[in-house]
Amino acid sequence: MVQMSDTRVGAGVIFAPLPPFMTPAEILADALPVLDPPSRMSVTDAAERYVRVQVQGAWQNFDRSVTPYMVEPTDVTQSRLFKTVAFMGPSQSGKTKMLETVAFHAVTCDQRGVLIVHMTRPDRDKWVEEKLDPTIQNSPALRDRLGASRDDSTFSRKRFRGMRLTLGYPTPQTLSGGTYGMVLLTDLDHMPLVLGPKDNPEGSPHRMSLQRIKSFLSRGTVLAEGSPAFQVTDLGWSPRPEAPHEMPPVEGGIAQLYNQGTRARWFWECPDCGDEFEPRFDRLHYDVALDPAEAGENAEMECPHCHVLISHHHKMELNRAALNGQGGWRHEGRDGEVVALDDPRIRRTSTASYALNGVAATFSSWREMVANYEEARRKAETLGDETDLMGVTFTEIGLPYRRITSEEDNDLGPQFLKDHAQECPRGVAPEWTRFITVTVDVQGTYFPVQTTAWGEDGRCQIVDRVDLTQPPADAPNAEADGEGNRRRLDPSRYIEDWEVLVPYSDRVVPVLGQSYGLRPISVVVDFQGLPGVSDNAELFWKARKSAGQGSRWFLSRGQGGWRVPFRVKFEAPERASKGKKARSIKLLTMAVDRLKDTVHASLRKAEGGAGGLYLPTWLAHDEDKAGEFISEERLSKGWEKKKGVVRNEGVDLTVQARAIAEHKGLLKIKWDAPPAWAVGGPENANSVALGDDIAPEDTAEVAAALPPVKPKRRRRMAGRML
Repeated sequence: MVQMSDTRVGAGVIFAPLPPFMTPAEILADALPVLDPPSRMSVTDAAERYVRVQVQGAWQNFDRSVTPYMVEPTDVTQSRLFKTVAFMGPSQSGKTKMLETVAFHAVTCDQRGVLIVHMTRPDRDKWVEEKLDPTIQNSPALRDRLGASRDDSTFSRKRFRGMRLTLGYPTPQTLSGGTYGMVLLTDLDHMPLVLGPKDNPEGSPHRMSLQRIKSFLSRGTVLAEGSPAFQVTDLGWSPRPEAPHEMPPVEGGIAQLYNQGTRARWFWECPDCGDEFEPRFDRLHYDVALDPAEAGENAEMECPHCHVLISHHHKMELNRAALNGQGGWRHEGRDGEVVALDDPRIRRTSTASYALNGVAATFSSWREMVANYEEARRKAETLGDETDLMGVTFTEIGLPYRRITSEEDNDLGPQFLKDHAQECPRGVAPEWTRFITVTVDVQGTYFPVQTTAWGEDGRCQIVDRVDLTQPPADAPNAEADGEGNRRRLDPSRYIEDWEVLVPYSDRVVPVLGQSYGLRPISVVVDFQGLPGVSDNAELFWKARKSAGQGSRWFLSRGQGGWRVPFRVKFEAPERASKGKKARSIKLLTMAVDRLKDTVHASLRKAEGGAGGLYLPTWLAHDEDKAGEFISEERLSKGWEKKKGVVRNEGVDLTVQARAIAEHKGLLKIKWDAPPAWAVGGPENANSVALGDDIAPEDTAEVAAALPPVKPKRRRRMAGRML
């Protein structure tokens, strides 16, 4: 051992022995494999020889029979005929493992630089730590080739003997420099469509990847894989006879890349008639009238030729038979026929593209797939919210999503609203009302206020709709001038102006034909607006809380986009903008685009049915107010105002009403045993007697004359929260 004396403290320091010098023979032996010519071993053969995978906690040799449909797409990455290989399929079908085996082939058989591009930096780091590193460490052939230096194995690179594996994420810097033999793109649809600044875009990740492999000529390859995540842009699209495997047009991503290629689909050979067919979700045979779980248990694949039904337990048998020639990948030919990869009639393109339907994926279950699809489909039909159905189509079936269309979509205009209006006096709730909500939007100089009646099965009707424009008489600067003019409301400046909303929490809405009325279960006020609105909204809510009404008043904010993972949530914000401290109040956060889908679908149910949204006659014939309910159109990124439209408060107020109703439990109510606030009749917890001598035709006048009824304040008991 080597000892060094520390004269400062007089103590001895012991170091580990230095490693011995390497001999020239050892250095030469380590470098000679770099001079080996590329092995002619296929990617799949190399994976079975060199790669180990984790199966139920145990590490085993790679086995091609587990995912037979991955063999051809994996091996074709070494072909000189194609510059790009694109694979589209459902999640958990073996796509990422295919990408790994292609990269490891460059480590063991054909040393050349490889770049793997993941979705984001955190996703890359997580994948390296949880997937890539364990595979390398548990595969002796890979571990022995990995450099021993600390810098040889990081999140951004792996240095192997004779090659380097670079690990990045989609940025212009990553794809603007470097020369690689292969560029591998994982989860393409979750990458930006175009990289670079808006005023100087540099191109899509795929196009920029092609530039990085140019110097490798025909040996360079780009592999892109992913599940589709873009909706169909042309709802009227139908397949052409000369392109039977073509996917519907989408904005970008893996489906668009698939359409540019050979468009291969996975085929089975029917065990009964011997004809080949593509196993697809729409060919699963089950009873749609059953409950989703029961329907899934009975799902079977139907052969389109002889109509024989094939059970789920035959799936792996048919997949492995396809690998042995009884079926397999069938590409598009030049005249619409389907051919094998080596057929000279294959579609001429530089991209070999593959699309796997989820029913053929090894780790998929027809039972779960059908159950999830049916639950999502029924939710879409009931609520008009297609988010769950979209997710099932993308990740489980592996197809671009085509939005559900209705013949009534184009008919939903002013005349439709007039033709289906309900006769009911203004300010009066229909006889089927179970509870009332009040919603308030915040505009620059006024408060739009809407009162909504809710009934069994989620039906609702607008009771009243007003614009509050005048501040309270005792508000600052609210005095009339010499000509009697007063300033308008200014919610962003004066907290005192918010006092005009106070009576709405106690206002009684008469029920048509009944001797009682209902107070609202909640009042929801918009939290967002001009600078100063959020601060005043918070102060206003805290004042209502001090008055004992904190549980009845809510502040709401919207969150747009189709990928919001919730419909409604009620919680304190996690963070504030511009580095400010997050507010300590809870907000009713709404997935506005998902809820607008529900509102739009509810309007189309005005003829009747569960979940319908009804407009009264007095509102439907007010073109300005009624027009607010049809003021927006559904676009790829969310709902937006139609061109030339100024006001859309009707939609926003109804979205708020829907949000608070769902937060209160609208979708979970058992109407044969509802909560006290949703009971029909005078036994309702919020009912107020109007008098036995009130005639049905007098309810409108009673509504206008009724003073607010102050609720009794609940007492708090020591040691217990009520």
